[in-house]
Amino acid sequence: MEIQNFLSIAIIGAGLAMVIQFIKNHYGLDTNKTKAMTLALAIVIGAGYYFLSQTIWWQTILGVLASASTVWALLIKGNN
Repeated sequence: MEIQNFLSIAIIGAGLAMVIQFIKNHYGLDTNKTKAMTLALAIVIGAGYYFLSQTIWWQTILGVLASASTVWALLIKGNN
């Protein structure tokens, strides 16, 4: 496994954590429902990652995410 895969998985994991936290806060799910939702979303997003990472789209997606995070960190967050 290459270092790019570790970075991609970290980005996807962070996004999944934010989505789960949003859904949990919005709908007030209990622990068992949250665990089931986490498992289901991890399988779906993991499968999506597996199939997308085999295409040239994946490099474009990661490039856009890297650029957006850089702009946010340097320009937007710096002004607050």
